[in-house]
Amino acid sequence: MRVVYGRLAHARGFGDSPPEENGSRFMGFARFSRRFFSSQANRAAYSFITTPIFYVNAAPHIGHLYTAVLGDAAHRWSQLAGATPTIFTTGTDEHGLKIQKRLFDTAEISSTDYVRTTENRHVDTVHKFWNVLREGDHIYKGQYEGWYSVPDETFLSPSQATDGTEPGTKVSVETGHAVEWSSEENYMFRLSSFRDRLLEWIDSRPYPVIPESSRQRVRHWLLHETNSDLSVSRPRSRLHWGVPVPNDSSQTIYVWLDALVNYLTVSITPSQISHNSQTHRHDNGTEICGSVWPATNQIVGKDILKFHAVYWPAFLMAAGLPLPRRIVSHAHWTIGKSKVEQFYFSSDSKKWLNSIR
Repeated sequence: MRVVYGRLAHARGFGDSPPEENGSRFMGFARFSRRFFSSQANRAAYSFITTPIFYVNAAPHIGHLYTAVLGDAAHRWSQLAGATPTIFTTGTDEHGLKIQKRLFDTAEISSTDYVRTTENRHVDTVHKFWNVLREGDHIYKGQYEGWYSVPDETFLSPSQATDGTEPGTKVSVETGHAVEWSSEENYMFRLSSFRDRLLEWIDSRPYPVIPESSRQRVRHWLLHETNSDLSVSRPRSRLHWGVPVPNDSSQTIYVWLDALVNYLTVSITPSQISHNSQTHRHDNGTEICGSVWPATNQIVGKDILKFHAVYWPAFLMAAGLPLPRRIVSHAHWTIGKSKVEQFYFSSDSKKWLNSIR
C-alpha cells in the first residue's frame, strides 16, 4: 500500500511541481481523508464500501487503481473502528478480469467480494431487478431519437452535444467524444417522474454526495437534464454482449443498468428485490434491506457520477429499495494540467505495470 500511495503522489505531481503547489495538493488530499475516515468511524456500525465494476478494454487506468485504493483504505479503517460486518466489493467485466485482479493483488488491495458481469448470480439479480421495474410500470417500450456516444455508452440531450472540429461532426460537451445520431426502438425508464424525489434526496442532510462541488453538479443535472426519460436497452443486433432483456431476445439491457445492479448482486438475494421489500433496523438505527444493503460509501470517479447519483438512485426508488448512504466522488489525476490517462508516468511505474501484465 505504501508503494501505491507513493506512486499516486508522484502522478499528481507532488514530486515535480513547485513546493507551494505540492503543499496545496497534499493539504487538499489530507482534508478529504480526514473528513472521509472520521465520519466512517463515527457513523458505521456496519460498513459496506463499493467501487464500480471496472470495464477494462486497454491498459489499467490510474483512476481504477485510485478508486480501489480509497475503498481499500476506508475498508481497513472500518475494521479498525470495529464496524461489523465490514464488506468491500469491486469487480470487472470478463475482458478485464485477469489484468484487473493482478493489478489489485500487486497493490495489496483486499476486497471481500469480486463480482464478474457474467456470473449467474449477477445475471439473475439483473433480471429480477428489471422485472420489478417493469411490473411497477417504470419501464415501457418506445421510440428513442437522439445523439449517442459510443465510448461513453450513453445518449445525450441536444444541449449535451456540440459541433466538433471537423465539419458536420458532433461531440459530447462533457467528454469531447464523438457522437452519432441514433433512432431506434428501446425500452425506456420513466426518469422524469423521479425528478422531485431526487432533488429532495440530494438536498437532504447529511448530504448524500461529497464533496460539495460534486453535489452541486448532481443538482444541476437534476434541474436541467431529467425532464425526459432514459433509454435502458439497446437492440441486440447492435450490442451482442450483455444481459438480454427478459422475454425479449431482440434487446440487451443497458450496460449501466446492468453494471449498477452489481451492488445488489453482492449484498442481497434476487428474492429480496421487491416493491414490498422488508427493511429492518441495524444496531445503529440504520434502515437496511437484506443482509447489508444500502452501501455506506460508494466510491466513484467524477466521470461516472451521473450514473451513480442520478440514474442509480432513481432505479432504486422505482424498485422500492433504500438509497446508498453516501456517494464519494473523486476527481481525475493530472500531471500539470493534463489528465493522466494511463499508468505510465515514470520509468519505475512502467516497469511495475509491465511486471503484472
